[in-house]
Amino acid sequence: MFFLEFLSFSSLIFEILALLLSFYFKNTKIFFINFAFIFFKLFYFYASTFQVHLFTSLFLPFVFFILSLKKQNDLIFDKKNISIVVFFLLISILGFILIKNTEFNASMLNFHLFSFFNPISELSLIFFIFELIFLSFICFKKKEFFYIIAFIGAYIQFLFNSTLKVSYFELSSIFFCIYLLCQAYKNIFFDPLTKFPNEKKLMYFIKGKKEFSIALLHFTEFKFIKESYKKLILKQIAKTLKYLKAKIFIVENDFIFIFKDENTALTHLSYIESLLKNTEICLENEKFKPEFKIFLKNNQNSIKESLIILREELP
Repeated sequence: MFFLEFLSFSSLIFEILALLLSFYFKNTKIFFINFAFIFFKLFYFYASTFQVHLFTSLFLPFVFFILSLKKQNDLIFDKKNISIVVFFLLISILGFILIKNTEFNASMLNFHLFSFFNPISELSLIFFIFELIFLSFICFKKKEFFYIIAFIGAYIQFLFNSTLKVSYFELSSIFFCIYLLCQAYKNIFFDPLTKFPNEKKLMYFIKGKKEFSIALLHFTEFKFIKESYKKLILKQIAKTLKYLKAKIFIVENDFIFIFKDENTALTHLSYIESLLKNTEICLENEKFKPEFKIFLKNNQNSIKESLIILREELP
């Protein structure tokens, strides 16, 4: 019981932390989902733990489901989010009406449908399963798989009748904190377009290494084409290169390759050259082969000096 009570307390701490992180990183979906976790805890000051559990087990997964489907906004305090405020007001009114309603509480009791375990409410479990199926379908389509895990973590307490006397706890906020911190790390050290490590990650990787070969892949058309085409080309080239067993970074629209020695570099670069020569990129229903040049240098200077020297060789 002490462990379950500790989970309830730590759950609130992680909810507040996830709320602050999502606000800082402007992730409106996660912000309002964690706000919902804290919001439902307020009902425990109004009624008994048993009554609020029954209400929360039925309506919190529904709230989670609705909020996870909402389109992501750049700002928390935006006119587009007024609908969410109205939604929470309706849930609060519904909560005050239903939580102490004896007929509602009686309808939420178990129907002995499951013999292998005893959830808090079998009715809420049925709704949860249907919502999980629909959410899984949508998340797989959008490739937002972490919402499925978070959805299960938000409901997991209600799967066990032994947690009936303990205040609400969930595991989603812990997962959201990890996810937001990982996203922050990616934003700092990885290029959002190509998903390759950026210059900051390159400097960190090369630190302490004394012997290496550095190569630069440069596309000569970039001086003459518009920015939208550059992004399409870089994205397509990144998809081609990501399967190579090489350390690849991107700095100022150029791909940087780091190798252990010159022989390894020459072997890999000859393959990359032949690969790109056979690569066609579609732009506005037209196919073309990008013009590129590869420059190689063995390390005799710092990484910054090597990059400067390589860039001086560019046409």
